[in-house]
Amino acid sequence: MRQDAPHEAHQVRTSGRRKRTLNTHQVVLLVIAAAAPLAAMVGNVPLALARGNGAGFPAAMAIATAVLLCFAVGYSAMSQRVINTGAFYTYVARGLGRIPGVSAAYVAVVAYTALACGLAGGFGYFTDLVLRSAGIVLPWSLYTAVAIGVVGLLGFRSADLSAKVLGTLVVAEFAILVVFDLAGIAHHGGGAFPTSAFAPSNVLSGSLGIGLMFAFVSFVGFESAALYGEESRDPIRSIPRATYLALLASGGFYLFTSWIVVGVGGASRVAADAAAQQGGYVFGLISREGGEFVYGLAAVFLCTSVLASLLALHNAAARYLFALGRERLMPAPLARYHPRHQSPHVASMLVTATEIVVVGAFALAGAEPYGTLAASLIGLGTVGVLTLQAAAAVSVVVFFRGRRDRRLWATTVAPAIGAAGLLTALVQVVTHFSTLTGSDDPVIQLLPLLLAAVAVAGIGVGAWLRRHRPAVYAGIAPSELRRRTAIAHERITYTRRYCLVGGGPAGLVAARALLAEEVPFDWFERHTDVGGIWDADNLGSPMYESAHFISSRYTSGFYGFPMSEELPDYPAWWQIRDYIRAFAREYGLYDHVTLGVGVQQAVKREDGTWDVRLSTGEQRHYAGVIVAPGVTWHPNRPRLPGEDVFTGEVRHSVTFRDGLEFRGKRVLVVGAGNSGVDIACDAARHADQAFLSVRRGYRYIPKHLFGLPTDAVLNGVLEPPKGVVVPANPNQLIDSIVGDLTRFGLPAPDHDLLTSHPIMNTQVIHYLAHGDLIARPDVDHLTANEVMFTDGSHERIDVVLLATGYRYDVPCLDPALLTWNEGHPQLYLNVFSREHDSLYLLGMIEFADAAYQRFDEMAQLVVMDIRARETGEHREHLRLLKATDHPDLRGGTAYLDSPRHANYVESHTYQQRLAELRDAVDWPDLDERSYDRLRRHAATLTGTRR
Repeated sequence: MRQDAPHEAHQVRTSGRRKRTLNTHQVVLLVIAAAAPLAAMVGNVPLALARGNGAGFPAAMAIATAVLLCFAVGYSAMSQRVINTGAFYTYVARGLGRIPGVSAAYVAVVAYTALACGLAGGFGYFTDLVLRSAGIVLPWSLYTAVAIGVVGLLGFRSADLSAKVLGTLVVAEFAILVVFDLAGIAHHGGGAFPTSAFAPSNVLSGSLGIGLMFAFVSFVGFESAALYGEESRDPIRSIPRATYLALLASGGFYLFTSWIVVGVGGASRVAADAAAQQGGYVFGLISREGGEFVYGLAAVFLCTSVLASLLALHNAAARYLFALGRERLMPAPLARYHPRHQSPHVASMLVTATEIVVVGAFALAGAEPYGTLAASLIGLGTVGVLTLQAAAAVSVVVFFRGRRDRRLWATTVAPAIGAAGLLTALVQVVTHFSTLTGSDDPVIQLLPLLLAAVAVAGIGVGAWLRRHRPAVYAGIAPSELRRRTAIAHERITYTRRYCLVGGGPAGLVAARALLAEEVPFDWFERHTDVGGIWDADNLGSPMYESAHFISSRYTSGFYGFPMSEELPDYPAWWQIRDYIRAFAREYGLYDHVTLGVGVQQAVKREDGTWDVRLSTGEQRHYAGVIVAPGVTWHPNRPRLPGEDVFTGEVRHSVTFRDGLEFRGKRVLVVGAGNSGVDIACDAARHADQAFLSVRRGYRYIPKHLFGLPTDAVLNGVLEPPKGVVVPANPNQLIDSIVGDLTRFGLPAPDHDLLTSHPIMNTQVIHYLAHGDLIARPDVDHLTANEVMFTDGSHERIDVVLLATGYRYDVPCLDPALLTWNEGHPQLYLNVFSREHDSLYLLGMIEFADAAYQRFDEMAQLVVMDIRARETGEHREHLRLLKATDHPDLRGGTAYLDSPRHANYVESHTYQQRLAELRDAVDWPDLDERSYDRLRRHAATLTGTRR
């Protein structure tokens, strides 16, 4: 049958579903560790005091914190509307477009990897200083190698283990800063907080720009919260909350501690002393205020601070590589994650290898670990991260521009302040790069150009992919709008009545949608009951006794009415029929349908209204017509050469009911679609000999993987068994399970798994392997009692059953009303007639997905348009879209060139486009509770009748 199959590439590309293990406070620890608070205080504060605005630096830190909080306000607002798979670059793609998104992604990989390499060198340098003071003298590269090994091991393991380790190290960092702060307050009282630090004369002294530069640099890493969205238990809350908490915690400590540094160091001399002592300045204050023991701890914790930052940024780089591997912007193996540790272990190993190569090259060249290695690469990474932050901030502003749900402060003013501040910081960093790195080496000064080259290359790659690899391009930076189900519209009284045709699943959901909106309508079904094709007693139904759903009960079902757990994984046709009728009873739909009456003709008047003639002969008049005709009622019955002389039986599969029909006969089934292989299996069980004729190679997908329904596993509805890894490439998975089909006489598949409608059946392989079914090529012609095949072989055949599919037809409409392509009507979003504003068709769509919820979303478009026609709101916008909008609903996928696939859509792309249209007109999304009010109303009516 036509129905349903696993969701397509966008859903399965992630190699299954990653285990969510992180809570909010663990994400906060990962983020704070990336910023390395102790290292920021020890390394950045003296430079800011000496080269920036001196005693006014606490004000610069306050400004940076405020700017970043403004950005966080916009980020939080966007995260409430956009679901993304991780990092900020997905926001760049959503706000500025996929090509800038590709550029941002490559910049991010280079930036985070550079930061990790630079910090590895910094760790070796500081550890060498600490141990050298204790009389232990070893090469710095040895300490760096140990750090890379430890970080590589932790990165290979799960993020929650990294969070536990980082939690200990971050607490230690904060503890030593707290001890210093408290000691300073104890020794100096109110003098630890000099008001002069915020006096305009100090704030504007020296170079405020350089002061702000070092302040913003101290926060590099706070944006990494977004990278842990897929590993968080509740990313909707955790990621924005973690971003806020990390900013407030880090910003509060930075402001508090830098203010105390100015207080205990003396506002009048702090700039000169910091310039003289540089990296030792804060350590000197810690020693003076806290004593030698605290000083010793601070020295050790500085090393662990750098190590913690190295681990956090290593994890960030690995997750960027994971995301880019998944989106095929980098090699696909990077998208694998460990079956037990649930970590992006391949990407982590690549980052580790890069750290070894880069740091090893610097060491072999005799480069100084801090002044050259750390300074250059941390500087490079800082420019990259600030670029990413600034681009994301601009993207927030652009995303909300012109949107109906924009809010002045949260989506415009606050993110604009954040964007302006971050762009200012970026300009300062690039302008004063030598000040940031502490190096005048001309090679180091040219490093920002490397990032510029990477950004330009990313733009080039994005443009090339758009032109030459549209499927890959469509999958870049996947994000979707978060569902909004609480939008309330003012109830209106509709004055126009509509005609609904058809009582199958699409007609049922259309009726429910019309009832919920209180749109007047008359509904006709020519059969004596609802159910459409699933009612085998309905004349022309293609049902047969062995027919089952090819999507599992886990992924199928209507909104608000899931399939019962008592049903098997793949229900039989009669169970689907009973489920559909139970749905109709649950929502009181039987009260609104006229059964046993069909619509014979619908003719449009010049004023856009419709005259409808019923099978009773009655004529009615309507404002519009909604047709849900089904697509498997009209057999595609080709004539075979020689059929007129063939003495056997040739018939279409629509006439088939039971395999018992084949007893004592030699049967040839022509066509290897889902119905064809089902019937071929029936023939294998009952016929004297069964044959299957196929023209091309198909892919046969097993209904179960690891004992679980295939679609539920590939879509992440059910977790695979522990220790099982679902490959990123579904072709690889299916090919490894099914094996070489040519062994059974079948042609090799001539397409990727999801570029053709999937065949959910592996029983056919069983029967081919046992000889109960024999594969043959295409039919050449028939003789009196034989079938001749294109390879010259021939077989004596009694029955030729043509499983050659069905053609689209809308019997109640003049075909000239619609534009057709390869036998498919050309409709806007596969719902709206482009030529006739009051004509809607439902269910006339092909995709590899469970159908019923998609039908419901299509019905929402109909009701949305009817409301626009009634109220005038969005009316012209929708009419313009129908006339001019031609979106790519294939998501760049190159489907097989066949009539069946002429209007095929990629399900995820289609869902996104419908969601964006609903969002544009402020229409609520559907969820499991959208129709609760209608259900309760139906229950009340039922109770009244009883």
